[in-house]
Amino acid sequence: MAESFFRRVRRRLTALPLPEQDEGKSFGARGEEAIYRLLRENFECVIRNVVVPWGDGYLEKDFLVIQKGVPVVLEIKNWKGRISAVDDHFCQDKPNGTHKDLKSPVANTKHFISEMKAFYDLDRYITGIVVFAEPDCVLDLPPEMEGIVLTPATKLVGAIRAAVKNADKESEPLDPARVLHCARLYSGGREFCKGVIVDKDIPCYTEDGMEASLNPLFVQYVNIDHQRLRLRDKLTVTFTNGSSGIFYNHCSSVTLHCLDGDICRVAISRLKTIVF
Repeated sequence: MAESFFRRVRRRLTALPLPEQDEGKSFGARGEEAIYRLLRENFECVIRNVVVPWGDGYLEKDFLVIQKGVPVVLEIKNWKGRISAVDDHFCQDKPNGTHKDLKSPVANTKHFISEMKAFYDLDRYITGIVVFAEPDCVLDLPPEMEGIVLTPATKLVGAIRAAVKNADKESEPLDPARVLHCARLYSGGREFCKGVIVDKDIPCYTEDGMEASLNPLFVQYVNIDHQRLRLRDKLTVTFTNGSSGIFYNHCSSVTLHCLDGDICRVAISRLKTIVF
């Protein structure tokens, strides 16, 4: 890992930042963070940004809760105003008089569950829940449509517990280690991008200078403290088994396979947090 001082300076100055993210996706990410905290406080296993291969790309859902081996798929909607459903689409009516027709989250949640069962070769029933996260959202909807539960965030925990209680206990449990999911990469300005990290390991080193590597399959969080005077990054790593460790990085990057099919490399020196 040894390299000249000037080469290290040049590599860090020219490191690749996050690709641009539109404002709508950034707003959605903030809503998901609140739901993520709620889920982590109440359930044993919460996996975010779950994907299954489909065609040349992926299908994605915001969260997968696995409780007592029972999988529950969650789609988060940050829709404001009154929400109703007409035929195969949803309608949004805001207090300012704005009316919008929206794509049905029920249909795409059903599609995701179908592809998920095929990908993981599961026979068991999988519950799908559409969560309306905005506090001022008024639901003019039934509690369930086509087998998909519709609920405000205030009733989410109860809806998941009911789904787990009613699940067929004889069915095969879903092993969390098998679940394919995206990582979310944040910059210091809370800009983010997400996708599947395709690297088998992320090179780094220990405090005494020994070479080390992080396997993304076994990492849950990486918090990054940039030690600029030493031209390195301090990585506080939390692993999936609950343990943690301190590692360091000079100029490593991660390879991200985005959901639209693009592949990009992002420098760790441009990031603040990686959530797996």
